[in-house]
Amino acid sequence: MWQTLKTVLAEAWQQFAVQAVHALPNVLASLLILAVGILLAVVAGRLALWMLTAAHVDRGAARLGVAASLERLGITSTAHVLARLLTWCIIVLAFIPALFSLDARLASDLLSRFLLYLPHLFVAVALLLVGAVLSRFFARSVLIAAVNHQVRAARFLSGATRVGIMLVAVAVALEHLGIGRVTVLIAFAILFGGIMLATALAVGLGSQDIVRRWLAQYLERDETPKDDTGIRHW
Repeated sequence: MWQTLKTVLAEAWQQFAVQAVHALPNVLASLLILAVGILLAVVAGRLALWMLTAAHVDRGAARLGVAASLERLGITSTAHVLARLLTWCIIVLAFIPALFSLDARLASDLLSRFLLYLPHLFVAVALLLVGAVLSRFFARSVLIAAVNHQVRAARFLSGATRVGIMLVAVAVALEHLGIGRVTVLIAFAILFGGIMLATALAVGLGSQDIVRRWLAQYLERDETPKDDTGIRHW
């Protein structure tokens, strides 16, 4: 029994050693490509940061109003964001030849799926950007209109408008990406229905005095006697 077990273990170890020897050059080549890609990404990122800083990109972003939006997300410098984005793009691109050096078939399959999914990702990001711009525009419009009409909860209405539009944009983006379609749609329907119900109740309870006065005036107008100025027949 022990001899059989030793034979099985020896064969398994021999097969592992053979496969490791065959795969070792590919693994070393993949690690080398990845290391070179990371090094190039770091150098390109620092060079891009120096060039963007020299071009005063942060000042231009502040003039366009982009810096204020990024500061709300905790981002203080547009140049740093662009440089890091370039760095990560180069690192991701370095992963492609590294995967091909390991397994060409697997890398080809992953790359084809990623390229097919990439347009959906771009459209989702565009939808989020459009939603952010529209939410900011409509929130400001609601705030100005509410302040002009002397509404007490002007800021609350503005914030609710902005959050509602962003929720719609996020739901549409996730639907386009195919991430939890049914769950996202059901959650959005419940949330949007709850918001509409709460808004309807708030408007109804807040305007009950107006409706009561209108009904009273309408009933008083109907009860006032009308002059009979018609033609009388003998």
